[in-house]
Amino acid sequence: MEEKIKEIKIPSESKKINIEFNFEKDKYIIYSAVFYLCGLLIGSCLYKAVTSDALDNILKPKDVTLINLFLSNMCLYMTLFLIVVFLGLCLIGYPIMNIIPAFLGIEYGLKISYFFINYSTKGVGYSILMIAPFSAAFITIISYTLCISAEMSKNLMEMTKEGSNGNFDIKPYLKKYAVLGSIIIAVSFASAGVTILLFSIVTI
Repeated sequence: MEEKIKEIKIPSESKKINIEFNFEKDKYIIYSAVFYLCGLLIGSCLYKAVTSDALDNILKPKDVTLINLFLSNMCLYMTLFLIVVFLGLCLIGYPIMNIIPAFLGIEYGLKISYFFINYSTKGVGYSILMIAPFSAAFITIISYTLCISAEMSKNLMEMTKEGSNGNFDIKPYLKKYAVLGSIIIAVSFASAGVTILLFSIVTI
């Protein structure tokens, strides 16, 4: 028994978990969050400043079919996604693409303000159930797309420099874009489905 106890080794120091932060690598995610929050603020202030029946008619959930709402969501978010992809193919695209999350922020800022002001408690519930999770999903997808496009744009710029002998392979980027594009389609469908389910609640 004593021999077995001696064989047991007790580590003198516990293992430490190191969380490394690479600003150069993660800065586009930070930029996305900052621009998105600025967009939310702008959208909220904009709704209060220009409140009108015309704006409310645009933001008000409409009694449409699941397919129509799905196609509407997909067209909007795929457009923003493709803009980021296109900017990634430009030599100076990476500084411009950072403002794309601001457009998402403005959209959701307008929607949140509309529901808070017009539906009070129900509006808060709708925003938590519908707007918050899907806005987080879309901004996350756009953020990762920004990282990929920024990397590609920088690589293209490096290749144009005098004396550069590097080869550019677009296939890895296209594979990542395909995955993110598929996720946008799935989230757009889920968003449309939840909106249809909650339509009767917010219109009572």
